[in-house]
Amino acid sequence: MTMLKTLTPAVEKQITEDWQREIPTLGVYEPRWLMRRAGPLLVGICLDRDSGGDRYKPTFHVHCLGREFPCVSLTLDTQLRSERSGGPDFIEVRWHEQKYRKAAARMVRQSLLPLEGDLRLGQVIDAYRRHMVTPLAKRQPVLLYRDMILLLAWAGDPAGATDLLAECLPLADTAGFQHVGGRTVFEAETRRLIAQPSLINETVAAQIVALGVGQLPVSELLR
Repeated sequence: MTMLKTLTPAVEKQITEDWQREIPTLGVYEPRWLMRRAGPLLVGICLDRDSGGDRYKPTFHVHCLGREFPCVSLTLDTQLRSERSGGPDFIEVRWHEQKYRKAAARMVRQSLLPLEGDLRLGQVIDAYRRHMVTPLAKRQPVLLYRDMILLLAWAGDPAGATDLLAECLPLADTAGFQHVGGRTVFEAETRRLIAQPSLINETVAAQIVALGVGQLPVSELLR
C-alpha cells in the first residue's frame, strides 16, 4: 500500500496493523490504539493523532479498571522520545513505512512498563511514582494515588493501601480533590473500598464489559 500523507481511515487501519505486527503482545482496541490487560490494569500504546492529521504521536499509557470511567484514560501518558534529543517524537504519515519498525522497537524500550509477560504490582507502583515527577502529574497527584490505592487494595494489601491514602491526603490542596468529590468523600469512599476489595473486583468486571476490552490479550498482575 502506498502511504498517503494524511490519516484517512484506510491509512489508520494500515498503521494500526503495522504496529500490532511489531508488538504482537498487544491487541487492537480501536484504530491507532493497541492494548493488553494485566489484572485490573490496561497497558497500551495510543498512536495519538496530531491535530493536523498528517502525523501521529506514539504514546504509552495505562488505565485502571478498578474505578468507573466512561472511556479508557491515558494515565501515565508518555510520548515516544527522540534518541537524539530526548524530546517528544512523532511520525509523519508520509514517512510511516520507513520509520515505524524502529519507532515501535524504541517504544518497547522506553515504555514505563513491559509490553509482554506478567507484571508485578511493585513494577506498576514504581511506574506511577516515576510519573509523578512530570509537570502534568504534579497538578493531579490525587488521581494517581487513587489508582495506586485501588491496585494495592485489589491485590490484598490493605495496610499498603491505607499507608498510601495517608500519604496522599495532605499532599493536595482542596482543589486537588475537586474531581473526586472532595477530600472528605474521597477519603470515605477509599476506606470503604480498602475494607471491601470485592467491590473493586465487581467494578473491574463491569468496566471490562462497558469499555469493550474483553477481547484484548490478558496476562497476570502478580501481587
